[in-house]
Amino acid sequence: MSESPCRDDRADQVFSLNITTLPGISEKRKKLFAKLGVETIGDLIWLVPRSYNDWSRRKPVSQLKEGEVAVFEAAIDNVPSLTRRGRLSYIRARLADDSGSVQAIWFNQPWLAEQIKRGERYVFRGRVEGSGRKRSVNSPEIRKEGEWNFALEPVYPLTAGLNQSQVRQSVASVFSRRGLVITESLPPVIRTGHQLATADYALRRIHFPESHHDIAIARRRLAFEELFLLVAGLKSLKAGREDERGPALSLSPDVLKKLNDQIARLPYELTASQRHAVDAILGDYRRLSPGNRLIQGDVGSGKTVVAAMAMAVACWNNYQAVMMAPTTILAEQHAESIASVLEGSGLNIALLTSGMARSRKRLLQEALAEGKIDILIGTHAVIEEGVRFARLGCCVTDEQHRFGVRQRVRLTGTGEDVPHVIVMSATPIPRTLAMILYGDLDITEIKDMPTGRQPVITYTAAEKDRARVDQLIGREIDRGHQVFVVCPMIEDSPELDLHSAEAVYGRLSAEVFPDRRVALMHGKLKAREKAEVMRRFDRGEVDILVSTTVIEVGIDQPNATLLVVENAERFGLSQLHQLRGRVGRSDLRSFCILMSDSEDPLVRRRLTALCKNSSGFAIAEEDLILRGPGDVFGVHQHGIPDFRVANLYEDGELLKEASAAVESVFLEDPRLEKAENRVIVAEFKARFGDRLIRPGL
Repeated sequence: MSESPCRDDRADQVFSLNITTLPGISEKRKKLFAKLGVETIGDLIWLVPRSYNDWSRRKPVSQLKEGEVAVFEAAIDNVPSLTRRGRLSYIRARLADDSGSVQAIWFNQPWLAEQIKRGERYVFRGRVEGSGRKRSVNSPEIRKEGEWNFALEPVYPLTAGLNQSQVRQSVASVFSRRGLVITESLPPVIRTGHQLATADYALRRIHFPESHHDIAIARRRLAFEELFLLVAGLKSLKAGREDERGPALSLSPDVLKKLNDQIARLPYELTASQRHAVDAILGDYRRLSPGNRLIQGDVGSGKTVVAAMAMAVACWNNYQAVMMAPTTILAEQHAESIASVLEGSGLNIALLTSGMARSRKRLLQEALAEGKIDILIGTHAVIEEGVRFARLGCCVTDEQHRFGVRQRVRLTGTGEDVPHVIVMSATPIPRTLAMILYGDLDITEIKDMPTGRQPVITYTAAEKDRARVDQLIGREIDRGHQVFVVCPMIEDSPELDLHSAEAVYGRLSAEVFPDRRVALMHGKLKAREKAEVMRRFDRGEVDILVSTTVIEVGIDQPNATLLVVENAERFGLSQLHQLRGRVGRSDLRSFCILMSDSEDPLVRRRLTALCKNSSGFAIAEEDLILRGPGDVFGVHQHGIPDFRVANLYEDGELLKEASAAVESVFLEDPRLEKAENRVIVAEFKARFGDRLIRPGL
């Protein structure tokens, strides 16, 4: 869908046109543009430059310094020489102005020999190397005065086979069209009240700025617009749920007594955060419209217990509940733990996975449709054709970012009563990001940990420390504890110098610990093989489990006290924190060793941040700063929109400003019925709809 800047009919006629209607774009080039997400003229307009080459700040040749990218005006001082060596070629020339001269060399651009002439003046831009008589500029860009009308030259995202000149020419041809009409996509009161440029000015100046001030004004307008439209659209969806009818759940004295009795049976006390989360869900149940709540908590904070109690309350009201997990291992783990938490409740709990035998799956589906199963726990198999609930009242999804919004929508069903939705995430998300990602959900955070849990002691180590790490593994096994060793890949690769799971398993089992019980786990194993490995590990029959990231979530073994992560630089901070959550799940002192020989300052900063922080929320903030939201969570799996201009970390204050503007609009027009506000929902659907909104809205 084209991300057009407006909904005006004249604009749509232009913005929806295929880019092949532009001069110079063949079918071959069309495919290259498609790799950048550009298929229509509207897409091309929103292909915002990622930076700019500044040709305005020129220096005399004598002031060129080694290492800098400089712009200077000079004349060709000699006849350029072309030298060929096989398929390679290079051109040498001396560039001079009144202050001095510098050597220039262009590699593999033989056609330049015919284009640059002795005595002619040009503007050059390139990196300066060397000093004194050895000073040179390698392959500088060349411009004649007037060749490019703007001092700030846009630099666009590229793909192999597409160059900057081709993209610039295509964008220029769009904005030279007579039929191009860019109308406003923001309500007038918002644009003027927040001192924002017009859409026409912003989109033209973001591509063809005359100054850095132009860029700042255009970027602020367009970033505000993206954030405003998304927050407003999600708020509109949230408001629309008030018209939906939720399950009629009664919190009668009898139901509340069952809940309190069930909590009292637990071998531990709920934390204050867990009780607050349960109360928040009960508050949702009291409303006529369906609840839609995110329970966000650190690894090991007890979200599953909260979900179990929420599902039980729905079932005690003669409804059914379902929980969907991203992997078979996690689904089995949840089934086991929820059965334990709800022991004595009288509820029938069943597990459904894609690997089940057809006959068994069919019997389970029949029982579910007849209402004989109270709580269904499973993988994506719970949303497959043939799965029908008699009366679904509560829907829980775990690790939501692994599903995407479309699957969450399917899980909620299509009956008259829309089930209450609870989304659990053990990946802490900064509040600014949560406003975007979960803008249509109410958010509850679980920040305190169960009594007795100790922070996992985390260290970094290099290959030279290998013997000491092996000693630590042996010490923990001697104490009767278990160890995880996580690797970034399954098999050795000639292209990558990484520790593979198979190689590490071979070294540990055959060379270092031949007398210990070492097991191997990775994604290529069949489901029953993985299940058998985990059963052996849970029974304490495995001392060391060598694995890929398939153990990232869903493994709850209190006896595991040491995690070793090979090539830790290959993982994001939040993912490393998730992996670290596999240990420290009891009152035993636990350790995490991050193995890395990388000397990259960014890598060292990330690993140091993990060593210093035990809070997933603090780590998520650091990861957002260092890597950006797309890298932290995985843009496409997580459902985060691919912003063209806005940056969720850098534009935190602008997000707050846009959110306040949304609140002011909804305060005066809760249903967005005014003519100037109707464009908001239309723009929201046009830009983000296919990824973030419910079908039919």
